[in-house]
Amino acid sequence: MNSATSRFWGRAHNDVVEADRRALVVGSGYAGVKHAEALEELGIPFTGPLSARRVMEDPRALDDATLSVVHICAANDLHVALAGRALRAGKDVVCEKPLAVDVRGAEELVALAHKTGRLAVLAYNYRFHPMVVELATRIAFLGPLHTARGSFLQDWLLLATDANWRVEEARGGASRAIADIGAHWLDLAELVSGRRIVAVAAQLGRLHGRGTEDHAGLLLRFSDGMTGTLMLSQAAAGHRNDMELSFDGATGSATWRHERPNELWLGSRGGDAVVVGRDDELLSAAARALAVLPTGPNEARRNLFAAVYARLSGDASEPAAPLPSFEDGLRHTRFAAAALDSASREKWVSVA
Repeated sequence: MNSATSRFWGRAHNDVVEADRRALVVGSGYAGVKHAEALEELGIPFTGPLSARRVMEDPRALDDATLSVVHICAANDLHVALAGRALRAGKDVVCEKPLAVDVRGAEELVALAHKTGRLAVLAYNYRFHPMVVELATRIAFLGPLHTARGSFLQDWLLLATDANWRVEEARGGASRAIADIGAHWLDLAELVSGRRIVAVAAQLGRLHGRGTEDHAGLLLRFSDGMTGTLMLSQAAAGHRNDMELSFDGATGSATWRHERPNELWLGSRGGDAVVVGRDDELLSAAARALAVLPTGPNEARRNLFAAVYARLSGDASEPAAPLPSFEDGLRHTRFAAAALDSASREKWVSVA
């Protein structure tokens, strides 16, 4: 194993403590709980999860000299204030997505991260699934890519009685399905293909009188002309957290699905499809480096945090996947704004 992530896993708990990297988790909801669980599994000392509203009322916890990393797991409308205060206090920051509810806020955080020189990571944990890394290592074998396609389907907001702060535009932002779950798919599509999305044509749907989109159908154009299609829904009955990412190339195709995270499907014309598993002897070294513990719902988040804290502990080697940056979050905030503009004007819109 040659990644920073795997070396971090191999360290003793005392080494982590001696590195003086104690964390603070701000946000006591689902995301905050999952961050805390991953930190505990890694042996990283932390405080929290603390109520984000209480920290906003009394932000002195962010100034605590014994803390070096702040995890922002609050509602979207609090990200800029909390992450900004942490960066100005000299803390490294791990922030949940979306980075901000609007482009201006995301730009502010990117500029502040550059000014302070602190490590600023966005919690795009899906890129640290072993089989996503394996897909990235095999993408060249598909030949020149011509299509990226996929979906991200959930059902937890199907009913009118399904309430959550994310449906409130003031707290979650003007975009929901795109900014909340679409951002994960966009991140993987760009990372694995090595291309940026430059334009979008969007059609949105809203249920129960909500102001933000419950589902979205997106046509995509990538930087080299590659096309893409993406279907998003938080009202698709029977789908809990069902993300699928596929690429079609001149000589082959590949599909990874989050509901079957330990498999990578590979197809070729005229040949039998091949399913590669995480225990396959031909798995790349980068993917094997991430598959060091039994799989589970928090595996990718643990792998991401392991890479973050390895970097902060002085390991200069490259992790199995690049650390997701605030710049990535800004780009996808701009994408969400472009998609909303496209839907309202019923036309293609460039992604700035």
